[in-house]
Amino acid sequence: MSADYSFKPGWAASAAVLVLLPAFVALGNWQLRRAGEKEALLALLNERSGALALPIASGGITLDQVRYRAVTVRGTYDAAHQILLDNQINQGLAGYHVLTPLRLEGYADLAILVNRGWVGIGPDRTRLPPVDMSPSSREVHGIAEKFPALAWRLRGAEIPTPGWPAVVQLAEPAALSARLGYSILPYQVLLSPTEPQGYVRDWKPAQVDPGKNRGYALQWFTFAAVLSILFVWHGLGRSRTRKDTEPV
Repeated sequence: MSADYSFKPGWAASAAVLVLLPAFVALGNWQLRRAGEKEALLALLNERSGALALPIASGGITLDQVRYRAVTVRGTYDAAHQILLDNQINQGLAGYHVLTPLRLEGYADLAILVNRGWVGIGPDRTRLPPVDMSPSSREVHGIAEKFPALAWRLRGAEIPTPGWPAVVQLAEPAALSARLGYSILPYQVLLSPTEPQGYVRDWKPAQVDPGKNRGYALQWFTFAAVLSILFVWHGLGRSRTRKDTEPV
């Protein structure tokens, strides 16, 4: 009886399992890690959303210290050198986010980019929207946030176009600092909707759903389990077929 149920899978099935099974498990674990990261972000957002505004007066404050937190910054807008971040959608319409350097008070070579909101492209892409403003010294209020990333990064996406305002597909601090001629901090300030000289500012936290990643993890682990069951079934069935076809 035991011989009838010996396990003899084919080499092709064995090779497929050796490749696919670790891949399915690794993808499931990766989704679980992503879920954990998103849970940490949600906890950070809840913790900092009600905190008092933090003054940013130097370059010693990192994104990890201020992300999602209300901040204040004193300085002077560099109105002559603004950045238009392309491919920003608002209510189904394409446009730009207007990033204006605010040169920090007391620092000649340090600035932070203030996101003054969304403006539409208009009927002609070759004509940039007017974003003129007063370069006066002021205190700016907003929320500290990282620069948006791209799902698919094309080569040269971080390089600003010639002229001012400059258009860029990806806000990368190093490339923007090189173009501006002075350093910028590695995060932006989302200008408060109550502040003057801004555009559409319907700031919302990025959609963070750990449950979706757990669902994906369950799918990958299910694939791994089904593959394992089919592999065992195939090996046993192949063995039984061989026994049935052997001469008596």
